[in-house]
Amino acid sequence: MPNAAPASGSPHRPMIDALRSVGMTFMLVLCLGVFTSGSVALAEDGPPIHFKAEISAEDQSAFTPSDGQGVVRFVLERATLELSWNAEFSALTSAATALAAHGPDTVGGNAGVLFDLAPEGNIRSPVTGSVILTQGQLQYLLTGKMYVNLRTRNYPLGELRGQVRRQRPEWVQQSAAE
Repeated sequence: MPNAAPASGSPHRPMIDALRSVGMTFMLVLCLGVFTSGSVALAEDGPPIHFKAEISAEDQSAFTPSDGQGVVRFVLERATLELSWNAEFSALTSAATALAAHGPDTVGGNAGVLFDLAPEGNIRSPVTGSVILTQGQLQYLLTGKMYVNLRTRNYPLGELRGQVRRQRPEWVQQSAAE
């Protein structure tokens, strides 16, 4: 019987026991990774987290000749998952028709609308608002898979676009500059 376990007096017994122990630990780690890989942990205490999307025509998936540019600043309140924003933009080729957060996707890809940044239809700079994020939206935000798309009459699929990126705390930026 080649698959039989060695007798307890075998010189290989300590190694086999160690491998079994490592194997069980590996299986536990593997199972924990599989069951938790879809979620992102966020401590509820701590300061708000800041994000920013610099929007321009060069980040659009299709060629979009526009001198338009802008920035959308986001603040995430950890305890409530409220995400607030302030969007500023200028030099559009025509009137803005929609401003929305999209995901999940990275630079160059296209994804559906997650939430409207101008739900009242007032798409004049500056645009402010807030929303309570779902767990899925939070994951997209924290993993860099959320982007902002600004649509106009001339470019109904989008004139300006930018990936939402987490910003370092101001104190870290200040100390790095010194």
